[in-house]
Amino acid sequence: MEATSVILPQKLGLKLREKAEEMGYLPEELGVELLSKSLNEELDPEGLVEHYQSLSEKYLGEARELLKKGDLVQVSEKFWGAAVLTIKMLAAKKGLKLEEHGSLWAFVSTLSRMSSDEELVRFFGEVNVLHRNFYENEMDKDAVEIIARDAEKLVEKLRRIS
Repeated sequence: MEATSVILPQKLGLKLREKAEEMGYLPEELGVELLSKSLNEELDPEGLVEHYQSLSEKYLGEARELLKKGDLVQVSEKFWGAAVLTIKMLAAKKGLKLEEHGSLWAFVSTLSRMSSDEELVRFFGEVNVLHRNFYENEMDKDAVEIIARDAEKLVEKLRRIS
């Protein structure tokens, strides 16, 4: 998938980030949603799959680099984002659009039952701790690194399902 980058003025970038947090989206995800609506150009399920997969890979790469630099707050959000986007990618493949945290949990539980793999639920629970750490900054480096490894395992398992 070919992607196009857009550089926003700082004020708009901050507003997008704030609104995304408020709505439970990742900034890039909300940006695409708003842009597609304003252009009256809805992404088809295949387009959503490509979008989510591309963003997930981007977030994983960024998370790994940030981990080397020790930015634990951003590492936490990037690993959480990569996992969530992979989950949304699988849902999009089934024609579903997950927009709330509860729908993410329900879909992960369904995937866990269908694949007889309880680790999907366990790892997703751990990944959500990373999301909380983004806001609370309460975890030390060792804790973030341990859960980051489980986030990678979750993404790997989810990709094998697809």
